[in-house]
Amino acid sequence: MAALYNGNQIENDDWARFRSLERGLVVTIFFGKNKRPEKRTLQVRIETRQLVWIRAQGGKPEGSLNLREVREVREGKNSKDFEKWPDDARKMDDALCFVIFYGSEFKLKNLSLVASSLDEYRTWKFGLQKLEESAKNATYQIQLERWLRREFYLMEKSGADTLTLKHFKAWMQKINCKINNKDLRDQFQEVAKTSESIPYQYFILLFKKIIHVPWIIDNYLETFAEKQNSKKVISPSKFQQFLMNEQKECWAENTAQVKTMMVDFVADAMRHKGNIYFEDSEFEDYLFSSANSIWDSQYDKVTQNMDLPLSNYWIASSHNTYLTGDQVSSNSSVDAYVRCLRMGCRCIELDCWDGPDSYPSIFHGHTLTSKIKFLDVIQAIKEHAWTASDYPLILSIENHCGLGQQRNMAMAFKDTFREDLLMDPVEPLDFSKLPSPNKLRRKIIIKHKKLPREGSEDQFVTVRSSEERDNDISSSAIKTGVLYLEDPMEPVWHPHFFALTATRLFYTKETDQDNDDEIDEDLLSLSQTQNQSSTELHYSERWFHGKLEGGRRKADELLNNHSYLGDGTFLVRESETFIGDYSLSFWRRGETQHCRIKTKQELGQLKYYLIETALFDSLYDLITNYRNNPVRGQDFSMRLSEPVPQINSHEGKEWYHDNMERVEAEDMLRRIQNDGAFLVRRGAQNNYAISFRADNKVKHCRIEVDGRLFVIGEATFESLVDLVQYYEKNPLYNRIKLKYPVNQTVVERRGSVILPDDDENSIYGDGIYHSPNQLVSKLKVKAIADYQANRADELSFNKGSIITNVNKADGGWWRGDFNDKRQNWFPEHLVEELDLPEESEDTSPLGAMQKGFIDIQGCRVEPSGRADKPFTFMIYTRTSPQPLEVAADNENDMREWMSYISNCTQQTQQTKQKDKQLERKKCLARDLSDLIVYAVAVPFDLDRAIKGPINCCEMSSFSEMKVEKYLTRHQAASFVKYPFRVYPKGSRMDSSNYDPMPMWNCGCQMVSLNYQTPDRSMQLNEGRFMRNGRCGYVLQPEVLGARHLLKSGRGFACPFVEIEIAGTETDNSKFKTPKIDDNGLNPTWRENCSNTFDITCPELALIRFLVQDEDVFGDPKFLGQATFPVSCLRSGYRSVPILNGYSEELEMAALLVHIDKKNPRESEESDIYACIQDLRDKKKDLEERIGTYQKEGRQQSVQKLMEELSLTEEDLIAKNDERRQRKKYQKILGIDDFKRSHEMQSAGHSSIKKQESVAAFGHSPKRHEIVKAQNSAPMLGRKQESMKGSVEDLTAKGDEEKRAQRKKYQRILGIDEDIASSEDEKMLMYQRVAKQEKNQYFEIEEIRAQKKKRSKEKN
Repeated sequence: MAALYNGNQIENDDWARFRSLERGLVVTIFFGKNKRPEKRTLQVRIETRQLVWIRAQGGKPEGSLNLREVREVREGKNSKDFEKWPDDARKMDDALCFVIFYGSEFKLKNLSLVASSLDEYRTWKFGLQKLEESAKNATYQIQLERWLRREFYLMEKSGADTLTLKHFKAWMQKINCKINNKDLRDQFQEVAKTSESIPYQYFILLFKKIIHVPWIIDNYLETFAEKQNSKKVISPSKFQQFLMNEQKECWAENTAQVKTMMVDFVADAMRHKGNIYFEDSEFEDYLFSSANSIWDSQYDKVTQNMDLPLSNYWIASSHNTYLTGDQVSSNSSVDAYVRCLRMGCRCIELDCWDGPDSYPSIFHGHTLTSKIKFLDVIQAIKEHAWTASDYPLILSIENHCGLGQQRNMAMAFKDTFREDLLMDPVEPLDFSKLPSPNKLRRKIIIKHKKLPREGSEDQFVTVRSSEERDNDISSSAIKTGVLYLEDPMEPVWHPHFFALTATRLFYTKETDQDNDDEIDEDLLSLSQTQNQSSTELHYSERWFHGKLEGGRRKADELLNNHSYLGDGTFLVRESETFIGDYSLSFWRRGETQHCRIKTKQELGQLKYYLIETALFDSLYDLITNYRNNPVRGQDFSMRLSEPVPQINSHEGKEWYHDNMERVEAEDMLRRIQNDGAFLVRRGAQNNYAISFRADNKVKHCRIEVDGRLFVIGEATFESLVDLVQYYEKNPLYNRIKLKYPVNQTVVERRGSVILPDDDENSIYGDGIYHSPNQLVSKLKVKAIADYQANRADELSFNKGSIITNVNKADGGWWRGDFNDKRQNWFPEHLVEELDLPEESEDTSPLGAMQKGFIDIQGCRVEPSGRADKPFTFMIYTRTSPQPLEVAADNENDMREWMSYISNCTQQTQQTKQKDKQLERKKCLARDLSDLIVYAVAVPFDLDRAIKGPINCCEMSSFSEMKVEKYLTRHQAASFVKYPFRVYPKGSRMDSSNYDPMPMWNCGCQMVSLNYQTPDRSMQLNEGRFMRNGRCGYVLQPEVLGARHLLKSGRGFACPFVEIEIAGTETDNSKFKTPKIDDNGLNPTWRENCSNTFDITCPELALIRFLVQDEDVFGDPKFLGQATFPVSCLRSGYRSVPILNGYSEELEMAALLVHIDKKNPRESEESDIYACIQDLRDKKKDLEERIGTYQKEGRQQSVQKLMEELSLTEEDLIAKNDERRQRKKYQKILGIDDFKRSHEMQSAGHSSIKKQESVAAFGHSPKRHEIVKAQNSAPMLGRKQESMKGSVEDLTAKGDEEKRAQRKKYQRILGIDEDIASSEDEKMLMYQRVAKQEKNQYFEIEEIRAQKKKRSKEKN
């Protein structure tokens, strides 16, 4: 069952959690300033979605935060507040600590908390997650109500829950709405009637009365409104007509869906199910709501092709990611990396300098910026790398460290990122193109300089492909063959396959044991059957002996041997005669009795019985019954008593040791230094373990006793003999099988002396007890929502978490591994399966057959000359204290192997010396260099970029100043293939940003910006990467009114809106509305707010709505902005949500605009547009030919093409000027309006449609100030007025200057001034103008063609 709780549907099971949060729970708060941690009551105000903390119940809040501003809830002590009070922090359990990060700026605030118990911690985590989601996803009406609630509580001070006119007037000033006293008093009294104060319900009515602007509906959308009892209403049919005709919403064909949407905006609940309709104020609320957003939500997910090379995408990139302010003295912060990653940034920068503790520090060198630890940064990157996107993350390393710390950096990268770190090419190397983002999913790519390959004389840095590494023996082996190794336990020599490469000597297991490498299918099947049977209750009981070897005879023997236990002693075994049934054997009066336990199916369920009148659901239930109730026969009645003990088949085995402790077992195994040596022991506490040698270490696995069964890991066996036999055929730990049983006799015969340095660390390795190999599932899933465990055997995870080793089960629940939890349950519907590429089970050069290898660097070889094996030689290495003795078939073979190994050793030593010299010369550690694959940092070479060949694994970075030199029309084309990164120039010490548009337009993939700076450039960056699911990768392409506009400081806002198109050079344009005096609440722009933008390349273009306030000096001040890709906009009357400078949403702030997108090819300008497009195509073709001829060195041809290109560009400029002039004349003469009016009359319409644009802004709870606006274009939807000619209109106004200007344009176009009396004459005038322009166009073209012909003939 579910219930409604403050406008949100929640499950009844969660009701208690929300109630407890609302009442408040005691927490410890670590304050950020000079204030020690203290206990406070933290509670949630459900109706306002606020989190407040108070000293005691009923007290005044000391602080609060809006849940809409929560950006992350992080587990553990992950804030500086805990570091500030280390003594107090150490006393707190990590599992109870969490940090709330919130705010609307780049640098977030945090609230560091410690819950009182684990249950309360889970309650907070679950509750905050749900409340945060409901706060951010609330409908417009609920969001408005919560905001008004907060404002109401701030206004009323007396606790009487009412407001006076004085309070309301002060509040109107705060929200930047200026109303004269008389009007305000009248409206207040109209609501309050005779009272001097109003409660909250009337406060809402008064606010809606003030904010509502009927002018918008009356002048733009009147055709969709109807009169009903002196009110204007919009019926479902009219609303549906509006959605389909104006908004072009295809889904609106479904009437039921239209009515469902209306319910969210209808305040009167009585209208929800009955006669639903919009009042005009509710319709206006819909227009401004997020449900009517200008943004097309289909782009909220990845929609582009992600299988193209990486260089085909714009990549969201950050500059000096660690900084929170300027480049001189601001703080460096680990949280800055977290913020950028969660904003979708896919290329971040690490400036590394030598630091303490042998690891680098990150800061802006030679400045006053603070330092942060390198290890803290990469740990934060690991935790947040895939929060916003699964596509590859590039770490751009600026390295100023010495060789020692570089090696530590490389080690830290590998240890921290593990399988996420890209260390090898993901596919065979193709230097002409990079892999795709899909191929590199969830991979971290290091961008840095790279050393040439060891021993290479290459001029350019190259990347080794996997085929060039030792992993491919077929291409890297210098010599291969069969040599012999002596068995460590017996004087026998076994053949092994050896392969020598330039750096290592690999060898396989014994070649005569190949069959043993295959998993024994019979044993595996048996183990699986046992595991499946072990789920039956009887299977682990001591009285169940399974398939008893010897059957009835063995049962008689066992009962005779245990007859001292008395009558009723019994055992149960599987029947030999009746397969599937069981036999009950028991002792009575000096002899054994046997009864058949039968089974049968009844209603689809298996039943067990001795007599058909007594059926049992399981064998366990049957035996339990007869242990409590007597078994009745013809001449007896007896209860079953003691079970016959299990047979200990392991006793007497050479590997079994009774009453042996771990220390004694280790002492024995330390003397048998061969992997696979083992023993099984039982300790004094009746606990079992298997001890063995693996990887030259002593390891132990516990064996649990479950009734009669032995359990190791997840495998179950009926006896220790079965367990040992299974792991003799199958690996127990890694690749190690049980091979050499160890006892005192073996130790005395084959044991060696314990080495002095063979201490605990060298013996145990990474631990004492280990888990055996398990059947690990390759299935991985990704969480699509957060989940909080409700039981101890369930997983808790956040959205985006990766759960591994997943095993599917029925009932909607699966099992998997996450964090430190193993095989815990989680809901199936909250995850999606990851389509991961198949991975090889073994990447060793010799695969699963490989036994080991020797690093031949610094090794030496010499003959050993044994009498029993004459052709033997010893290989001494620097890494092993004992040499490896190897035997060959004959002397020539031995000499040849020794010669090859010696030569490789000598060459390796020389190569290493050269490499060390190269490291010192380049100041670059080989360990770090080897991590670089697809982002090799190299200086930019313009000649190579133009002439080729280009290595796509190389990447150049340069500042904005340097890149300007390459932004010519001839050179920019080279950048599309050549991956490069641009960063701000060094003089931008204030962390300002350059204009990113020219960089994007020329094909630059990574345009690095200062994310901490809220300027136009970062806002354009946010707009650029909004599409494609905000994944950080975007494929490169081959205003009516506003509300709630924020104003900082005192006084009333005078808002105006600037609309900017940012794109190619021909698409950059702006338009600005007039300012509206003293109204930030709901301004409307009633004139001069319409503009047409001519966009030639919409795929590159961004549209930016900038809302500003004009101060007393006439200077603009920023209020808010919104930036979108033009191609992602929806047409019609749309709401534009307004954001602050950091592109964070401003509560309640929005613009209302009208957008009309048209293709000029389909308009009346098609002729001139086609000509312009032809000229553009010609220009592009000429530029490509010029680039080709420059590469070929054909300078004379280049010069001719340059002249032709210059003429083409002049023609293109002239045509664009002609197009603009035509629009200008048509606008002055009203010709465009005449034609549209005529066309709409012919189609039966009664309104004129034009492209309109407007803007708006929002409210800041911190400053307690609001600005609202409503900006409108010229009247749309009004009844069509009689369209008298523009000449008469101007004459009536007496505007002589405009009339003279009009005559001038008429003379230019050859139009008779008298043609203006009727609509037909106006249409005739339009046709005449168009015809004359067309004739002039062809005339000009003919003149130019003749001119070119004469010039050509002359030449």
